[in-house]
Amino acid sequence: MRDRPVYVIGAGTPLVGTLAFGIVDRGTNVVEVRPTSLCSLNCVFCSVNAGPLSRARWAEYVVEPEALLAALEEVVRFKNTGDLEVHIDGMGDPGLFKDLAELVRGAKAIPGVAVVSMQTRLYMLDVERIRELAAAGLDRFNVSIDAMDPQLAKKLAGADWYDVELVFSRVKTALEAGINVVISPVWVPGLNDAEMPRIVKWAVEHGVGRGGTPVLIQKYIPHKRGRRVKTRPMSWGEFWKRLREMERELGVALIPKPGEYRIHKAPELPKPYRVGDYVTVEVVGRGIFKGELLAVPTSRRGTAIWDRVMTLVLGSGASEDMVGRRMRVKVIEDSHNIYIARPAGR
Repeated sequence: MRDRPVYVIGAGTPLVGTLAFGIVDRGTNVVEVRPTSLCSLNCVFCSVNAGPLSRARWAEYVVEPEALLAALEEVVRFKNTGDLEVHIDGMGDPGLFKDLAELVRGAKAIPGVAVVSMQTRLYMLDVERIRELAAAGLDRFNVSIDAMDPQLAKKLAGADWYDVELVFSRVKTALEAGINVVISPVWVPGLNDAEMPRIVKWAVEHGVGRGGTPVLIQKYIPHKRGRRVKTRPMSWGEFWKRLREMERELGVALIPKPGEYRIHKAPELPKPYRVGDYVTVEVVGRGIFKGELLAVPTSRRGTAIWDRVMTLVLGSGASEDMVGRRMRVKVIEDSHNIYIARPAGR
């Protein structure tokens, strides 16, 4: 991982406030749970620049399962929907989280949690671990497969060792174990156009989706800090048009029906800080990207509902020597309780 430190995040660090780890609440009955930022692939289109060859990252994170489950229980209780879905995802691949079965089992045991799902590339999970996750209560894998052709799959994954045929065999194992699977490829124009219908046909032939939409194709979107492919991204209009054309050609639904995933609005966690607020924080470590540090407000309530971690943007001035320092910062972003701040006065 290019000598990047891996921070173990425990109960002493708030688990709401960053996209890099913890809990993300976007105001629906689906709560994103992010146990790790680690990934072993270097996908050419990766929107979060993950993987061992990343030049943009300078830290990784692994969250202690007990701390994550304690925070999640508070959030589930606050949202109080009775039909909450815990979606395990992240700025890496949660399949690399060694305590995954414990996390799934613990999440499924929380009153009000109806579904536990997970986004993964699945290559790291062997037959035994998949069966263990089924026994723990995992309901669905969203599996990222971007090509059926083995060589193209390696190219897109940025790893010569990646074996897409092994991943397809693991999909079969998951289905046999009782875990539903949805395949979610990223469509990169000019690279894997011909692979999309091949993936859809395979999915239908093998019972993927259990009567729902078997393949959820994602549009390639260049991100500021992500890896960029030399291609012309489709507009949203073009993307939806081509999906509808593929639906007609294959006779397979590729656009979920309204209500298929039963996603609806639900109470969003309160915002203890707003854009423009000044907050005194203590620097606790590196942020995930170079030029960033993690900081925690010095005033805490001891609850996931109100306590936050912040990403402090300093650019070239960011230094690990600043860990432990207190400073006054100004909040510059607060969307969905994801906090980004700058030193006051900048």
